[in-house]
Amino acid sequence: MKIIVLMPVKNEEWILERTLKAASLFTDHIIVGDQGSTDKTPEICKKFSKVIYLINPEEYPGKKNRRQILLDKARQLFGAGNIIFCLDADEIPTANILEDSSWKDSLESLKIGQSIMLEWVNLWRSPKKYCNDNSIWKKSFRYFIFKDDGKTNYALGNVHESRIPNTFLKDYLKYEGVKIMHFHFVLWNRMLSKQQHCRIMEKRVFPKKSFLTINARYWNTKDERNMILKDTPNSWLEGWRNKGINLENFLEDKLYWFDIEILQDFKKYGAKYFKWLDIWDINWEKKRQIAIERGIKDLPEDKIKDPRPFYIKFYHKHLQLLLSYNSFLYKTYRFLKRF
Repeated sequence: MKIIVLMPVKNEEWILERTLKAASLFTDHIIVGDQGSTDKTPEICKKFSKVIYLINPEEYPGKKNRRQILLDKARQLFGAGNIIFCLDADEIPTANILEDSSWKDSLESLKIGQSIMLEWVNLWRSPKKYCNDNSIWKKSFRYFIFKDDGKTNYALGNVHESRIPNTFLKDYLKYEGVKIMHFHFVLWNRMLSKQQHCRIMEKRVFPKKSFLTINARYWNTKDERNMILKDTPNSWLEGWRNKGINLENFLEDKLYWFDIEILQDFKKYGAKYFKWLDIWDINWEKKRQIAIERGIKDLPEDKIKDPRPFYIKFYHKHLQLLLSYNSFLYKTYRFLKRF
């Protein structure tokens, strides 16, 4: 039985080397699916003997799930009956995964078709703080691991895909000793750029989808109302530190690949096409100037101006209140419907 990490990536240079260093210490193989990276992702992957590097085209929506391509490769190389660990590049287990004997026992006793849920912890604006409140970003259990039967496949791909095949969701264990640290919110500006990119991607992939639905889906990524943060326990990071893996210092950039693709979408569709999306708290003209200085191609030729009329600006300014009001109406409707 082998432990195999499946990891789809795109331009994760900011953390990928640290993730692969950590994963190399608790797995037998890491299958990385590169979805068109333009950074140093290929070079980073070549540094690790356990990494199997694949060019993995983005197949969604309605086609093969990105993780299915990696699972197919795992089965081709190593057969069935292996432990499949599904991680993203910005997810690293707490350091006790290296020495927790009960963790190893849980993996050994896992049956074919069973899965394991681990606690998913969102580090917030710093690796030294994590979200510990009643928001959707609080600590929660998610599926990360399954023991492969060699035949069950993922459902067809979508913008938001299942981490493990749906069949393996039925028979699961919850393991509380090892947690998964999510670094997505550590670089705050990068996170904001990514979420803007997600809004625009949804509009491109599903042009008939309402801007109300898209804005509502992604608003909570920057909603810090009533958020409660706690200090990250030293034990989560110290073991990695002792192995020479620094998980405490990350640097922001002024221009991310998300920004570049958004600027290129502005050139292709026009900024007005996205005027209703909640993306205008970023100075896109400033981003365009930085991209020009870096020699990026396919950018808008004209200066990017905010295309929103006053009523859309009003909507965006009060989006938080409007979403809260809509949520209240929906909950009231659900309550009254019971009578």
